[in-house]
Amino acid sequence: MQEPQDIPCPICRSAQPAFDAINQKINQAKTPSEKAPFAQELIQKVGTVLDEHQTSGSVLTEGCRTLLDLRRQTAELILKFRK
Repeated sequence: MQEPQDIPCPICRSAQPAFDAINQKINQAKTPSEKAPFAQELIQKVGTVLDEHQTSGSVLTEGCRTLLDLRRQTAELILKFRK
């Protein structure tokens, strides 16, 4: 198994523990309805971190935005299944 890679972006690196905690809550919840509040929390956290990336247009920032968008899409998918 590979060693975890350091996250080069300082914004994403500092947000990673929060993302890990939210993902753990989502993974431990059994039903989409139980996962929904944590999915909302994930969407809010993604929004906050995206706002912090507005100041730079670097390749790293674009990579971060892509990853954050995938996190948001995953959370939105969980919300769709709750209904």
